[in-house]
Amino acid sequence: MLRPQRMTTASIICIKKDVEVVLEALNAFGEFHIEPTATENTDIGEYDQNIQRVEQRLVDINELNDQLVKEKTSPLSIFRLKQPKAVQVTVDNWHSLLEETDQSVLMFKEEMGDLDTSIADLQKKRKELSHLRDMLSCMHDLNVDTTSSGQFKRIHIEIASLPIKTYETFEAATAELPLEVHRCRLNQEDYWVCLAMPSKHKEEVQKFLHTYHAEIFSIPPDLPQDTQSALREVKSRLKENTEKEKGLSITLHRLGEENRHNLDSWRETAQNVLTLLYAEKQILQSGRLATINGYVPQNRFRELESAVHNRLNEKVIVLPDEQLKTQTTELPSKIMHSRWIKPFEEITRLYGVPKYDEIDPTPFIAITFPILFGLMFGDVGHGLVLLVGGAVVGSLIKGNQGIKNVCWVMATCGVAAIVAGILFGEFFGQPLFKPLWFSPFRDGGVFQFLIFSLVVGIVQIVSGIVIEMANYAVKHNWADALLTSGPKIAFYLGGVYLIAVYQLDFATWLSGPILIPLIPFIVMVVGKPLFLRTTKLKEHQLGTHHAQHAGEHPEQDTLAGRFFEGGDFLTRLLSNTISYSRILALLMAHWALLLVVYTVAGLIAPSGAGPLALVLAGVVIVFGNVFVLALEGLIVFIHTLRLHFYEWFSKFYAGTGTEFKPYKQNFVYTKLTFKDREGLS
Repeated sequence: MLRPQRMTTASIICIKKDVEVVLEALNAFGEFHIEPTATENTDIGEYDQNIQRVEQRLVDINELNDQLVKEKTSPLSIFRLKQPKAVQVTVDNWHSLLEETDQSVLMFKEEMGDLDTSIADLQKKRKELSHLRDMLSCMHDLNVDTTSSGQFKRIHIEIASLPIKTYETFEAATAELPLEVHRCRLNQEDYWVCLAMPSKHKEEVQKFLHTYHAEIFSIPPDLPQDTQSALREVKSRLKENTEKEKGLSITLHRLGEENRHNLDSWRETAQNVLTLLYAEKQILQSGRLATINGYVPQNRFRELESAVHNRLNEKVIVLPDEQLKTQTTELPSKIMHSRWIKPFEEITRLYGVPKYDEIDPTPFIAITFPILFGLMFGDVGHGLVLLVGGAVVGSLIKGNQGIKNVCWVMATCGVAAIVAGILFGEFFGQPLFKPLWFSPFRDGGVFQFLIFSLVVGIVQIVSGIVIEMANYAVKHNWADALLTSGPKIAFYLGGVYLIAVYQLDFATWLSGPILIPLIPFIVMVVGKPLFLRTTKLKEHQLGTHHAQHAGEHPEQDTLAGRFFEGGDFLTRLLSNTISYSRILALLMAHWALLLVVYTVAGLIAPSGAGPLALVLAGVVIVFGNVFVLALEGLIVFIHTLRLHFYEWFSKFYAGTGTEFKPYKQNFVYTKLTFKDREGLS
């Protein structure tokens, strides 16, 4: 389909207490886009509070998951499909599910918080004990005994840990003091120092120690005061502390393993409850009734009626709602394509979602994107690598549909590169067979291919303006279709004809041929303003007021606006057309890089070279081709995107549509059952 799927606006009216049941029916139906409605709901504040609460629980769950679940990530994970384990949950209704999930997460968070606090306390204590052990070890190794040092009356002994980065400045600052210093390496950042000084300089030295961020040490009073006994006790306490910390870490890991599936289930449940709350907040609730407004594909409206009536029988009404359609400025767009075109949706979505009333360019991209890529990457060998690599990797990828689609796009581009390689006679950069068409690299083919590249650009640009005309026609905007797009095509083709036939012979242009593009340009500038002026005058005489002929941008429909728009269109056409010369430039770059590879290989292994030189030349050829394939393939892909987005989409595609997002809850990690009605899974 060239346009997004046609939609029908619908209203579902039910009793307030049945809203959740209707939403369950819509969830099972899976094709109803709920439209936010100006609501008279008196419970908006309560919805906002619940939404805020669920969002906070989601934050808590993600933090707990990051802390507990240590999954090894690998690039190869895209080739493995994770097998989920569903947790059985039975509740009375959605409200009880919200409360139960909220309480479960909070209780588990509290349990984890207590464990974290205990582990943090043990880690802090371990750090203190380790420092104490290191200080005592240095004292023991140097036979320093604080108990005997206290017997000196005129000599004071001070023991401290001093940062290594401040030691030299400390030493310089205390150079004039009668101070004896012994030091040893405590750790990577600190020295252990023992300072002996006259007792009268005690306070002065302590002041210097504090100034240079030293930590004065003394054996804690709860330890034996002799060094050896204290060291023995500290080591015992450190071992006990380490065992406790290890035990709590094991408990933490076990909780993570035991609650891995619960965390997945809680996250999924919170997300689904959030979806429900947002939906209920958008529903118009007044008195005893509730009205759910939204969109459904036209061909599934009867299925929607059946799905809702099967749940509530005659207690619900489903009506097509034309009033909603007139109040809504933009209907949601649902894109539907075959399996061959669908991968190219990834390219379209990079630019934006098509509007409901504009043509979807994806089917065209499925043709033009591979063609342009192939013309810039024409090589049978490299095309085969892209085809086989893209097809094999795409078929092996599990669970990541985006990367899978890109692989299929590359495989299609590989097919186009093979076809172009056959036309140009290129196989891994070598002319191994006669070109089916001609070689752009030999016998003057460069200029011929340049002309061909520009012709490709002209065809694509004209097709873009034709699609613009079709967009206007679809919206019944015949004024723009005939007075904007039509003259654009005539002006562009007239300009191409003028340059192709008369080149840059301006004297000949002015003798008459200049009128070929000039007349359409004049029509493009003055046609729409004159038409609008005539229409308004006629409507004024008849007493009617219709705006159906007005364009999407009325400020551009004035004579001045059209003149400046026409001048901009002229300059953009020129730059857009020349831009297609990059097809030749990138094809030549591809050929030149391969030429360098084979030239280097020829220098390594000239005629009559030995086996080693031949092996090295083979390595150069293989890795050179891999390098060119990767680098040039990426560059060509980017430039192909540019030709589509800037040179082509700018002619007709806005890409500012609203994506069709049906109300849908996904239960993968949870098997949910309501006691009073059928369960969801």
